[in-house]
Amino acid sequence: MDIIDLHAILKEHRPFAVLSSFGLALLYTEEAWASYNFWSHRPLAEAVPLVAAITLIALIGYLISFFFPPLLIKTWVHPRPWGVLINLTAWSAGIVAAINVVLYALMLYLVQFDFTASYTLLRDVYVYTLFGMVLFHGFLLYVRYMHYLYQIPDFVQPMKVISASVGMGIVILVGGGFLFLLDLYNFGNAPTAMQPMLGLHIYVRALYALTLALAAYAWHLRWIGDH
Repeated sequence: MDIIDLHAILKEHRPFAVLSSFGLALLYTEEAWASYNFWSHRPLAEAVPLVAAITLIALIGYLISFFFPPLLIKTWVHPRPWGVLINLTAWSAGIVAAINVVLYALMLYLVQFDFTASYTLLRDVYVYTLFGMVLFHGFLLYVRYMHYLYQIPDFVQPMKVISASVGMGIVILVGGGFLFLLDLYNFGNAPTAMQPMLGLHIYVRALYALTLALAAYAWHLRWIGDH
């Protein structure tokens, strides 16, 4: 398959990239706002612009992670489309990692480098980084490659495709359940005065992240089914 054919495949998934970027950016909005309420002593007039900046940088960063790597495709010479697609994903993952380092630093500044906040935010931002890399860019890689394979007559075996999709669904449920239980454990050990706000943060984040994951999973099923 030549570069023109690959570009045609890449262009079909732009709505997913845009909606995913907006959805992921809101995760950081919630995280920044909760962190401000937990640990920051800044006045509201200072906190709101910082939270807005974190949201905007997250949005732009994820948009770049989706749309910049395909612009580099002409510079790669590879005998198989898989090599090009995995390079695209590697670039995307690198951009996601870099932007999350920036976001982590901004959140630390928001909470005035509180020590407890530093390791709590490190854990959360690390999970968000994997969430963006593995789930969203991972699904995109899978759908793009399956899109390519479906153009080869009798190449795809339906049972393998179904097994892979079911396996990814199980990973989402198990991983999400483990992280939610970890949050509940931290909730139980939190000071009583902090529990109402922490509980709200945990449940809003968990339900929203699960909704994002299920939406991405449904999108991938739609594309796998259509082809």
